[in-house]
Amino acid sequence: NNTDRMLHSGIEYVGFLSLVGSLFVVSGGLHIRLRGYSTPVSNVLLLLFGALLSNLIGTTGASMILIRPWLRNNKYRMHAYHIVFFIFIVSNVGGSLTPIGDPPLFLGYLKGIPFFWVLENLWPMWLLAITLLLAVFYVIDLRFYQKVPVSVRTEKEQLGEKWHFDGLHNLGFLLVILIAVFIQ
Repeated sequence: NNTDRMLHSGIEYVGFLSLVGSLFVVSGGLHIRLRGYSTPVSNVLLLLFGALLSNLIGTTGASMILIRPWLRNNKYRMHAYHIVFFIFIVSNVGGSLTPIGDPPLFLGYLKGIPFFWVLENLWPMWLLAITLLLAVFYVIDLRFYQKVPVSVRTEKEQLGEKWHFDGLHNLGFLLVILIAVFIQ
């Protein structure tokens, strides 16, 4: 019956929107403040952290949490490639190992594909893609970093690296969301 299929699809759609919406709201309350200057290595590490985080809280959530520190930390030498690689790594490819990280995988999970199937079977391809993207980013970022005057780099690097997290209580809400996905 077409009505039953439409109703079933509508319920799945509401479940999907609920997941994405709740991850969006919870991640919006988490804030990371970085102090220091962005070096090519620190940028690669932040992008790698974002790729891993995307699998836990979704690409939208990870992007929301990390875009502000990414922009602030690179403000002294921001180029278009910073945004492009952030989108590639954190907002797109990074979250492709879990149904929480990637919306089409969540729909597959709702259709009966085991939650960890992609992680178990496709992690080598994910790792290769992330490694290649990070390597290309590093080469480009290093080239532009070397163009920054040494006096500016030295002044900013003397601040030292410091991370500060606000809204950590939202991690509890995030845990509840993740448990709800597994219960479904």
